[in-house]
Amino acid sequence: MFGIGKNTWVKSAVATVASVVASVSIVLLLVPLLGGHPDGPGFWMSVFCPLVIGGPASLWQFHQKDIIVRQRDELARMHVELEDMHSELSRLHEDLRFRARRDALTGGLNREALFSALGALARTHRGPATLLVADADHFKRINDVFGHLAGDEALRRIAACIAEMTTGGDIWGRIGGEEFVVFLHSSGAERAGVIADAIRRAVAAIDLTVDGKSVSVTVSIGAASVVDAFDPVDLFRRADEYLYRAKGGGRDRIVLDGRELDPLPV
Repeated sequence: MFGIGKNTWVKSAVATVASVVASVSIVLLLVPLLGGHPDGPGFWMSVFCPLVIGGPASLWQFHQKDIIVRQRDELARMHVELEDMHSELSRLHEDLRFRARRDALTGGLNREALFSALGALARTHRGPATLLVADADHFKRINDVFGHLAGDEALRRIAACIAEMTTGGDIWGRIGGEEFVVFLHSSGAERAGVIADAIRRAVAAIDLTVDGKSVSVTVSIGAASVVDAFDPVDLFRRADEYLYRAKGGGRDRIVLDGRELDPLPV
């Protein structure tokens, strides 16, 4: 009734009865002590006043208390919901930030993120390092003969080979088309040559078939090494130049610091 809960009515009734009992008890005890008689209008006033004043007052007080409790519980519930929403928004933001840095097809860094990471590394890196630029051989032919889905799968397989051969300190990504860049942290020319050839051999071993036909997948790699601090633009320019030498030399090969590497024994 009037938006007031049953428990509020009960509590108000109990409080009103208690106030009537208290009022009547006071009259019955106090009036004789003062030499009067607890009867007549005075007695009935001790009953009537608590009913008329105490009843509504207690009902209003308990109702307000219930409203405050409900509002407090609602605020607590909303606070929990807001915390959950904030956690979800933070997760979504982190996911979007991650996706914004990643190449959707291969999972590696995209061009912008990779060169940004290289620029950051160049400011603090000391010691040996090597940059590889790998390019899928005859990739247009794969797309033309077997279709773009086969080309996409070839790129995913190449990316998987690169990811398998690199470590947590290395960074790699796809910078466009069929071209990948790998930065081998703390890897001098000798170790970088071993890793580059491992990538080349792993790619050449990819077993990709389309409609029963085998798809040949190989990469050419240009590699440029440094012994200490480096300029990322110059390092990339050198590695890219060596890549074109590898392409011109017959593909499925590696040119490291201007020298073609002999394939290592399997």
